[in-house]
Amino acid sequence: MEACNLTLRGPDADAFADSFLETKAMEGKRSLNKRGVRNIHRYEGAGFTQIAYERGSTYDDSWLMVSVLVETVDDRTRTVVVFVGGGGEGPFKMEEITVRRLRQGEEAVGQAGRFATVLGDIEQVCAELAVTVETAWETETEDSISAKLTREIFDA
Repeated sequence: MEACNLTLRGPDADAFADSFLETKAMEGKRSLNKRGVRNIHRYEGAGFTQIAYERGSTYDDSWLMVSVLVETVDDRTRTVVVFVGGGGEGPFKMEEITVRRLRQGEEAVGQAGRFATVLGDIEQVCAELAVTVETAWETETEDSISAKLTREIFDA
């Protein structure tokens, strides 16, 4: 699983959850979309919004779960926690970790690659809203479970 904690600041920070959800809904309406999105859900609570959806590829049997938790700090500040996990292909869920990662690199495919894309999508929505983004913490790809497994396979 990959995760990070972001702080959003600006007069339109309160619009982030709505704008991000709208972006994902529009992406989910496309029938053939390499970065397909489906099953988008929004949950509201006192001072927080959670957006959860499946994200993957139309061309690969590789889906993962994305959860974006937006918490209100004040009128101009939101804390956003992003979790991305799952995915994998083939009968043993190994093809994506092995063959394509070796050819294309960690950032191009797999859980870490899709995590980077989700963060890019968040930054794009923030740029449209003129909201600043600060990263409080983020899992390091080198320490991710998939990266550790890849090292164990190829260093053995």
